[in-house]
Amino acid sequence: MKKFSYMLLALAVVTTTIVSPFKQVNAAVQTSITRSEAEQRALNMINLNWTYSNIKNSNLSANYLQFVTQPTQFNNVTTSQVTGIPYNWGGSDSLNSNSYNAPWTNFLDAINNNAYAGNVNTDAGYGYIPGTAGIDCSGFVQASFNISGYKLSTSTLFNEYFTKINLSDIKHMDILDKPGDHVVIFDKWGSRNGVSGAFTYEATPDQTYGGIQGTKQYFITMTELNSGYIPGRYINLIEDTQTPAPTPAPIQTTPAIPSNGFAQVSNVSFYANFRLAPSTSSSLLGTIAKGTILHLDEYSSGWYKTSYKGQIGFVYANLVSAIPTNKYVALNNVSMLNIRSLPSTSGSILGVISTNEYAEVIGSSIDGNWYKIKINGIEGWSSKKYLNYIY
Repeated sequence: MKKFSYMLLALAVVTTTIVSPFKQVNAAVQTSITRSEAEQRALNMINLNWTYSNIKNSNLSANYLQFVTQPTQFNNVTTSQVTGIPYNWGGSDSLNSNSYNAPWTNFLDAINNNAYAGNVNTDAGYGYIPGTAGIDCSGFVQASFNISGYKLSTSTLFNEYFTKINLSDIKHMDILDKPGDHVVIFDKWGSRNGVSGAFTYEATPDQTYGGIQGTKQYFITMTELNSGYIPGRYINLIEDTQTPAPTPAPIQTTPAIPSNGFAQVSNVSFYANFRLAPSTSSSLLGTIAKGTILHLDEYSSGWYKTSYKGQIGFVYANLVSAIPTNKYVALNNVSMLNIRSLPSTSGSILGVISTNEYAEVIGSSIDGNWYKIKINGIEGWSSKKYLNYIY
């Protein structure tokens, strides 16, 4: 919700129509969440793959056209594969939430119902434009921490659900909030193009450091950070714990699971560390949630080399185990496949499975043409002809 000025709309009747309420909700009723769970929710939005079509991008009343500016990634585009959810001023369309009073259940459902993808016109009034789909900065943070209830502003979000902390105490998946302007999730300290600052997860129309106008891994300089950002920690956050092996097993020269095969992250409480090199002292690229299926590329002294979310790194061999046959599937001759609420193309879209992702088969349709699959916390139906068992 990066806001440079708070102009009211010229027509009071339009303003009354599009301004969405920012009601307070009881913070005590929210569900607790771990840092790794919140990060996975954020990355699922950042790495979401979907198909944009300007033909379907049509569900917008002519009355609102003057208040909407399309994100740059869609300029002069007929159709394309897109990564990330577009920035939408006042929007809160995530993978499991929708914007105020919208006739869809989530972002993918909105796109499937011809919603207008994104709106980066942050000077068009303090509210959501009906018919647009996407998410703004506070909506992204709200969805990442699974904070239910009405759409929250940067100010209300911080006041209701975050505790102010010292900048020196900030950790991965805390936030930096500039009330009335913008909010980001802190990833780690670092530098970009020779400038010191913080790497972030956020939804923003800013493109100083590249990427779409929308959800992405981004960067904020120390100069900008010192212009009024407040560090905060979610009040219902649970610290992650990773259970180490009580007695480290001896390093095997021959791996228990052959390379060029598949394995599941299993011998952990919540997640396995994903590192740049095969060593516990190596830089942490991120975490991989328990239950995730990985393709094992190589084995080296107790570590497997693998790719995850577009990065190549290493996971400790003792934290993964073999998978059974006829249980997990991957895409066949397509790069992305819809997951639907019903075993039919008429079912609403719940999510997608993409290349290098592996879903668990938990059922089959009566006619045998659809698999019921489970992946990234989503359960739904996908066409059998586009899926193959990996074993």
